Amino acid sequence: MDLNTWVKTRTFSYTQFNNIPELIRRKEKQKLSISLCLPTLNESATIGKIVKKLKKQLMDRYPLLDEIVVVDSGSIDGTREIARKAGATVYLSSEILPETGDYRGKGENLWKSLYVTRGDIIVWLDSDIRNMDVHFVTGLVGPLLYHHEISFVKGFYRRPIKVGMKLAPTGGGRVTEILAKPLFNLLFPQLALFNQPLSGEYAGRRELLERIPFFTGYGVETGMLIDIESRFGLSCMAQVDLKCRIHRNQQLDALRKMAFGILRVMFIRAEQQGKLFLLDTLRNQLMTTVRHELGYYDIEITEINEIERAPIILLPAYQKKRNLGEEDLILLEEIRKQRRVRFVSVSQFMEPSLIVLDGKARSKETILQEISQLLADLNITTNYAQLVHEFFRRENTLSTGIGSGIAVPHVISPIINRMRVIAYRPQVPVLFNSPDGQPVNLIFAVVSSPNRRLCHLQTLANIASILRDGEIRSKLLMAETPDEFISLFRKAEVVKRIEQELREIES
Repeated sequence: MDLNTWVKTRTFSYTQFNNIPELIRRKEKQKLSISLCLPTLNESATIGKIVKKLKKQLMDRYPLLDEIVVVDSGSIDGTREIARKAGATVYLSSEILPETGDYRGKGENLWKSLYVTRGDIIVWLDSDIRNMDVHFVTGLVGPLLYHHEISFVKGFYRRPIKVGMKLAPTGGGRVTEILAKPLFNLLFPQLALFNQPLSGEYAGRRELLERIPFFTGYGVETGMLIDIESRFGLSCMAQVDLKCRIHRNQQLDALRKMAFGILRVMFIRAEQQGKLFLLDTLRNQLMTTVRHELGYYDIEITEINEIERAPIILLPAYQKKRNLGEEDLILLEEIRKQRRVRFVSVSQFMEPSLIVLDGKARSKETILQEISQLLADLNITTNYAQLVHEFFRRENTLSTGIGSGIAVPHVISPIINRMRVIAYRPQVPVLFNSPDGQPVNLIFAVVSSPNRRLCHLQTLANIASILRDGEIRSKLLMAETPDEFISLFRKAEVVKRIEQELREIES
C-alpha cells in the first residue's frame, strides 16, 4: 500500500463511529469481546471519574466493553481503591506474573495487561485524561469492527497546554513535535504519517499484540509502532482523530527523561534494521547539571532503562492460560527461531486428490467444512463432524492464519487414519483472523494421528518456512493442475532443505 493511499484509507474521525448500537451489532456478529485497560501510577484525581463514566455508558447502558481493567504500578495516593470502588477490576503490576520480575513503567503494565485481560480486542487509554468521553473508546474500536484488515488503531488529537493560569488551545505534545516526529521522518519515514506516534490511546487485536515485544518504559509506543509495521506491515495499522485531549502537562524535567527513553528505543531498532551503525553501547544514564540553593553546581544522574519484554505468547504461563499447544506455537516465527526443527518432506503427504485449486468456499468455516468432507470421502477420517469440531476448536484457541495470505489449520486426533496435507486455494481470498489483517488465498491443512505427533510438528514448521518465500507463494498461486502444484512444492522444499544443510555445515 503506497503512503498516499494509506493516509486516505487509514485515517478516520471518531465521528464515523458514534453509532454505539451498530458497533455492538458488529461486535456480536463477529463474536468478539473487548477489554479496556488503564495503566496507572498515582492518578487518584482522574481515575474514578474515567472508570465511572465509561462503565456507565459502555458497560451498563451499552454492552460494548466486556471489562474495565486497571493495572497499577504501586500508587500511594489511593488510585487502586478509587478505581475498584468505581467498578474496575484492579491489579497491582508487581503481583502479575511475579516469576518474570517486575519493572517500573507504563510498558510493563501494558505487557502484563495482556495476561490478565480476556478480550479479543484490547483498548489502552492513559488514565490522566480530564475530558474523558465515550468517543475515546468508540473511535478506537470502530475501525477494528468495521474493517477486518485493520489490526491496530492509534489515536491522535489536539493537545491544549496550560500557560500560566490560561489554557492555550494548542502547544501540547512537545516531545512528539520536537523529537519524535523529526526522527521518525529521518529513520522510519512511513511511520511519520502517524499524527501522534507517542499518544497513549490505542487499540489492537490480541492476535497481533501478543506477538510483539514491549519496552517497559517511556519508549513503549515508539517500539510498538516500529515493531508492528516491521512485522505485519503498514496496511494493518490506522489512526483516528479523537478531537481534543486535556491532561496533566509534564514539566521539562519529566519530558527530558521521556525523550531520553524514546531516543534509546529508536536507536536500538534503527541499528537492528541496519539504518544506523553504533560504535558504542547506548548509555542508560541521563546526566544533567543542577544548581543548588547555595549557588554551586552538581551532576545529577538518572538511570533510565528500557527493558524489552519478549512477545507474551512466548511465555509458558500465558500459553497455559490461553490453552495453546505446541502445535499452535510451532507456527510462530519466534518459536521456530528458538528450536532446531528437522526438515521432513512435506510433499510425501500430498496427493492430487487433496489439492483443491478452485475452492468455492467464501469463509473460513466453510473451507474447514469442505476440507473435512474431502477427508471423510477419502476415508482419511472416521468422523466428519468431530473433525470439523477439532478444526474450529483450534481456530478459537489461536488463529492459524500466519500472515502473507497463508493459513495452516491443523488437527492431531485418533479419528485420523493416516497423516495427510491438504492444499486449498479459494477462488476469492477469505478472512482467517491473520495478525496482519490480510485475507488468505492459500490454505495448507495438516491432519495426523497422535502417533505421528513429532512428524506433524516438523511438517507445520517446514510448511510455514517454505511459504514465507514470496516467490514460492506466487508460483503455487499460478499452478494450473494438482500435479503441477505438488511438483512446484517438491522443488521448493528441496531448495529449502539444501539451504538448511548448508547452514548446519557452516555452523
